[in-house]
Amino acid sequence: MYKDQGVVVKIGGSLIEHTPSIIRTIRESGRSILIIPGGGFFADLVRHRNLSDTAAHFMAIAAMDQYGWLLSTYGIPVTTKPALESKAKILLPYTHLLQTDPLPHSWDITSDTISAYYANLLSVPLIILKSIRYIRNSDIPVKTLLPGMITDDLDRAFIPYIYSNKVSGMIIQGSDSAILSAVLKGKEVPGTIFNGTI
Repeated sequence: MYKDQGVVVKIGGSLIEHTPSIIRTIRESGRSILIIPGGGFFADLVRHRNLSDTAAHFMAIAAMDQYGWLLSTYGIPVTTKPALESKAKILLPYTHLLQTDPLPHSWDITSDTISAYYANLLSVPLIILKSIRYIRNSDIPVKTLLPGMITDDLDRAFIPYIYSNKVSGMIIQGSDSAILSAVLKGKEVPGTIFNGTI
């Protein structure tokens, strides 16, 4: 699973206490990985202000850059270019998204859908790291995301986006380094799968 190709990995902001081990695991994998940082508490500061949709959109993306710089302190360099290289890089997405502006300006879109956008742009699978083991639908853990499914664990645009753009991948518990290490080695792990190509 995802073994012999590059991959986009999104690190959720809720995992901030686990970032040293996450970055170490990604580094040790030796994989070609583009890391998309979440917004975390940096974006929460924006969310609770009465701002226009456009201001909030780009301020929240700037918050992703801040989290990206935090992640970089553990040994993976940053880049502003959405490309896969021989070693892992952390994308600071603000400059690219400001220039291209490919997504609607709405809180329906957060770093979840932004990471799916970059997986689609690069035609590679997406692995999303969250603080939960499975995405929940009405508090019931689900192993496969389906079109039309409702969940508060992802932004509202994510499921429609992956099925409209044929993005495939998996959502796993990022606080468990063994799960992350295993999935980067191509092994099957617990988590929620999505296959936008079906």
